[in-house]
Formats: sequence, C-alpha cells, structure tokens
Amino acid sequence: MSLDAITFALALVALSPATDEPTQTAEPPTSQGTTIIVKPPLTESERREELRDFTKQIIRPPRLRHPVAKFLYPVCVKVLGLAAPDAEAIAQRIRAHAREFGIGSDDNPDCIPTVKVAFMAPEAGPPERWLSADSPSIAHLAGYQREQVLSEAGPVRAWNRVAVRDVNGRAFRVRLGDQARFPEYTEVEAFNSSDPIVTTEITGAAVLISREAAHGFTLAQLADYATVRTLIGTSAPSQNGSVPAPTILSLFNDAEPPAKMTSFDRALIAELYNASRNSSARRVYNDIARSAAEIERATGSRADTPDQ
Repeated sequence: MSLDAITFALALVALSPATDEPTQTAEPPTSQGTTIIVKPPLTESERREELRDFTKQIIRPPRLRHPVAKFLYPVCVKVLGLAAPDAEAIAQRIRAHAREFGIGSDDNPDCIPTVKVAFMAPEAGPPERWLSADSPSIAHLAGYQREQVLSEAGPVRAWNRVAVRDVNGRAFRVRLGDQARFPEYTEVEAFNSSDPIVTTEITGAAVLISREAAHGFTLAQLADYATVRTLIGTSAPSQNGSVPAPTILSLFNDAEPPAKMTSFDRALIAELYNASRNSSARRVYNDIARSAAEIERATGSRADTPDQ
C-alpha cells in the first residue's frame, strides 16, 4: 500500500473524538500605549541560520567528534498498548516512511523489533515513574544521555541505542591481550579530514507515549510523531519561545499541531539519511537547514507542504 493511500485512510481516524473548545473573540488592541515594532524579513542567510539553530535544538547532540546516529539497516517496527488494528496502522505508516527515506523495513512478523512504540496505560502512572536512572531499558546510555531522557517534560519518553562502528559502518575488530581496549582500524576508505573517523549506528529505538495524552490525535499524527522520534534521535522543541518551523514534534505542546509530518520534518530525516555515514554533525545541520529553506523559498511561505 502506498504512503498516499495510508495517509488517506488514516487522515480522519483518531483514538477518540476531540472535544470542541468554545471560540473566544479577541478584543482589538487599544491605540493608547501601543508600540508597533516593524522588523524586516530575515535574509536567506539569516533564515538558514535560524533553521540550523532550531535543528541543533531538537536533535540530541552526539558525543564529541561523533556523527549524528542513524539506522544502517531496515527497521522492524512493533507498536504496543493499543487495539491491534490501531497498532498495526501506526506500524504500517512508520514502515512506509522508513522505505520512503531509503532506510527500508523488515516486514517479517517474526523479526526482532528495532523500533518500539509503546502507549502507556494509566496504571503505569505519570511519565516520571516510567523510568529511573537505574532502569535496564536505558542502562546502555551515557550519563548525560540518561539525563536527557529522564528530564524530558510532557507525556513522552524516547531514546536510541547507538553502536560505534568504523568509518565504513563495520563493527570494530578488537585486538586481544593488553591491547583489548583499543579497536583496530582496518580497510578504512578515504574520507574528508573534517569528518569523524567513526560512524554511529542506531541499533534500536523506543518511544513511550501516555495513552491518555494520545486521545484526540489521529493515528497518522501519532505514527509521524513516532517516526521522527525514532528514525533520528530528537527531543520535543523547547516551550520557551516560538518554534521557527512547523514540526510534528510539537504534537503534545502545540494547541494546533500539524496534521502530519511537515516539510521541515521531512528535510530533517531525508538529509541525515542522504549524508555519508561519517558526515560531521555540523554538515548535517547545515544540509537540513539549507533543504528546509529551499522548500520554503519554493513554496513562498513557511507553511507546511503536503506529503508527496
């Protein structure tokens, strides 16, 4: 089934009907004491810089001199905590996105899940109780990465399991004896001297979502949110200030969130997976900002563009 067909089928489906809120009419501003500050529009260079800063804010920073991690092999998706038809619809849409971005998906029902999306029942308690610093699920993370997961606000917790590979994406061959701690670099292909000499592979990703908080959103929204949280290590945008580009990552923060993955979200994933395995984080951030700015220029606005 094509992604367009999946989008059409899920566009009007929600976990539960949203409650209509009464519309309030804003009072017109008074002329007394009003100061109007007119700012010129950002130049193309300034807009790219703004988008680059935003990209750095929502992509969880890699370790020093490491590239931004990504999946190197097709993903196996598992969705838990919902009725079977809803869970499969979300999993199917995530798989479709993975294929579209060139990652691929393992559709064997017996595959070992590498992308897990769990909708947490009320009995699990608030998100603050789902995980602790000693939880086995995040024991593999570095201390600062565990802190990122545990300090996340809102009804979601997400993380990625990352493995360090050689520059060609192969597991290191470790010497025996006294040198066992030092990997042996073999058959390294030519690479840019400004790029890292290692690659980082996402070998597993998980996102936990409060089932109560998910009520009222369409399955397409939830699937797209989970896609951007798992195919690339991301956090929700900061709530301190305006969001410079529409993103599905604001799903649980925005009063009027996007209906699906936005053009910025698509640039975020596409440019990471189009980059070489050991592209520097700086280069990836620049490519994402450039692509997002080009889409805006082509459409003539910052508004979201529909899936193609």
